[in-house]
Amino acid sequence: MIHNVITAISSRLNIYIKNRLFVDDDIVVVRNLVDLKGGISDGIQNKITVFLLSIEEDKTSKNKSLSRVINNPAIILNINIMFASYFTNTSYVESLRYISLVIEFFQKHPIFQISDTPGLPTSNSKLHVEIYNLEMPDTMRLWGAIGAKYIPSCAYKIKQVMFDSEQLNVDIPAIMGNPEKPSAELEVKKIRTKNNK
Repeated sequence: MIHNVITAISSRLNIYIKNRLFVDDDIVVVRNLVDLKGGISDGIQNKITVFLLSIEEDKTSKNKSLSRVINNPAIILNINIMFASYFTNTSYVESLRYISLVIEFFQKHPIFQISDTPGLPTSNSKLHVEIYNLEMPDTMRLWGAIGAKYIPSCAYKIKQVMFDSEQLNVDIPAIMGNPEKPSAELEVKKIRTKNNK
């Protein structure tokens, strides 16, 4: 579920930035910034790396989800993710440009739905994304925990991601950089609709 949400939104961002920069190569990659040995991960230079920061329960939605009388009420989560622009020192200004494009994209597209974002889980018909503010001390602690020097980055909160065991989901993430190919979930939905007629 979480991987579907992050890859689907990252795929849309990737398409947006590629169109803005008139490039064919993927710009956005979902990957750890630092590998398990503490080195910079392969394949992230001159790209925007997307990785999970934290997961938190959405307390404001908890009472609403408990309104259903069932044994396992749905869980509503907020997913905090980081977009980090890794360039060499000589291309520092370019890294700032890439982060600006991320901010521009989410300012234009704060809401994501299955109709415009292939790969989103069917249980999450609409997701809201907003900037996730970190105070300077929190930012320094975070980068210390990541195990890397600070690089241009911005964090966003994906709000109200619902986990509901009563709903069937196809567990196939979006394919990065191939917007024309329909997701498996949408294909399954079409098949079900056709069979129910």
